Amino acid sequence: MDAKKKRVVAVIVVLLVLGAAFAINKVVKANKELRVQVVNEKDRTRFIGEDGVGFYSMVDTRDTIYTLVNTEGDTDSYNIAKAVYGIDKKTGKVEIVPGSSKMKFGMDGIDSTFGNEYYLGWLEADADGATRTVIYDIEQEKILKKWNGSDARSFFDFHVIGHRVYWLASSGKTGLVMSYDLKTGEEEQLDEVGAEGTVLVFSEHKMWYRDIRRGSGHLKCYDLRSGNYEIHDLGVDYSDLKPVGDNLVAYSQDNRLYLYGTKLQKSVLLNGEDNGIKANYDGKGLIVTDQMSYKIERLDGIQYSNTIESEYPDNHRFSTAERIQSLLFIANVGEHEEIIWMHQDALRWSGK
Repeated sequence: MDAKKKRVVAVIVVLLVLGAAFAINKVVKANKELRVQVVNEKDRTRFIGEDGVGFYSMVDTRDTIYTLVNTEGDTDSYNIAKAVYGIDKKTGKVEIVPGSSKMKFGMDGIDSTFGNEYYLGWLEADADGATRTVIYDIEQEKILKKWNGSDARSFFDFHVIGHRVYWLASSGKTGLVMSYDLKTGEEEQLDEVGAEGTVLVFSEHKMWYRDIRRGSGHLKCYDLRSGNYEIHDLGVDYSDLKPVGDNLVAYSQDNRLYLYGTKLQKSVLLNGEDNGIKANYDGKGLIVTDQMSYKIERLDGIQYSNTIESEYPDNHRFSTAERIQSLLFIANVGEHEEIIWMHQDALRWSGK
C-alpha cells in the first residue's frame, strides 16, 4: 500500500472512531439527563416524563418501575431501546439496570421486558436477527441466566412466576412448553404443543394455553403446584385467553368477550361489544381492556367499571405481556408521557 492510500485509510479510521465516540457519548448523555417527576395524588401516583420521552414494556416492583424508554439518542428508528431503566418510585431517579446496556452500532438493542418482584427479564435483539433472553436477579443485582435463540430453535413468550421461568421453545412445527428453576438451575420440558398459535397465560396457581393440534376449541391447564393437567373443550374457535382465577378464564370469540368456568364447563357472555384483544389481567379477578374494567368473582358475579377509560380516553395503554401486578399504565399527556400507578379503590364499580 503506497503512502497516499495509507493516509486515506488512516483518515477513515479516525472518522469512524470519532463517530463511535460521538454516538456513545450521545447515548450516555441521554442516560444522565433522563429525569422523571413523581407526583403523589389521593388515589394514584404520576411519574411524569420529559417532553419527547416515551415509555413502553414496563415491569412493576415494590420500589422500582423497570421500563424501556423511547427518546432521541437512546433508541433507533425501529424503537429498540439501548438499555433497561429503573425508575425509583419515591425519588423519580432513573438508572440503567447493570448488564442491560447495548452500546453497539446498528439495530442492536432491547426489544421487551418481563418479570416480577424478584427477577427482571428482557429480550435482546441484534441486527442480524439473533436474540437472547436474559434473566436478572433484582436483589443480587446480577444476571443469572441467558437463552440464545438461533435459526434452528427459537425461544419466546417468557414469563417469571415465583422463582421459576416458563417459556415456549420452537423447532419447526413443534413447540415445547419449558420451565427453569432459578434457585436450583433445573430445566424441565412440561409439554409438547403446536408451535403456532400457542401462548402461555397464568392465574395464581395455573398455566393456561391452547394446543392447536387438539383442535381450535381445546384448552389446557397445568397446575403449577401439583403438575397435573386439565383439558377442556370450549366448543368454539377462540383467542386471547385471560385467566380470572384458577377456575375461570375469559376469551375472545367473534369480537365478543366470554367467560368460561371449568367447574361448570359453561361459558357466559361477558361483553358483546368488547373483543378483549388488548386486555390485561391480574389472574385474581381483574381484567382491564381498552374499553372496560371487570371485577369477577364467579360466572354470575361480575362488576364493571369505566373509570380508567373515561379519565384517560383513547390515550392509555398497559405495557406488559405479563400478568399485571398493579394498575400501572401509560398515558399520553400533550408533549410528554406519564406512567400512572392507580389504586384499585379508585375504580368505581357497578353491577351487571
